[in-house]
Amino acid sequence: MEYILVFLCLSIVLEQSAKLVEEQVDTQLSKLNEMDEDDLERLKERRLEALKKAQKQKQEWLSKGHGEYRELPSERDFFSEVKDSKNVVCHFYKNSTFSGNPMEPPTGPQRSGTKFTKVEKKTIRGRGYDSDSDSGDD
Repeated sequence: MEYILVFLCLSIVLEQSAKLVEEQVDTQLSKLNEMDEDDLERLKERRLEALKKAQKQKQEWLSKGHGEYRELPSERDFFSEVKDSKNVVCHFYKNSTFSGNPMEPPTGPQRSGTKFTKVEKKTIRGRGYDSDSDSGDD
């Protein structure tokens, strides 16, 4: 009996949601149908500006090395690379346990907003920044 009540409640909620989405789509369609040539031209210009802005952002990211997977040889290089980027993924590894490349980042155009780097653990000064920094057997 409980399952029937739950099913009925869900079906009512789904029906109400579908009606709401349908009303929103109808509103958007009526707005598009009421547009004149000037409105369409403004819409086209705004879209073109958005595309130009996105292309400029992509070029800026590429110039900063986003969308690549690079090894950083020193702590100084690490900080200079990451300070200018909003999205950075850094793989800290230990050369004695590094076999192959366990982290193959998804690079390319779909990830151009993220900078992917790797740094060998011994290049970073200090201790206690990770769980296996107990001995000096780097």
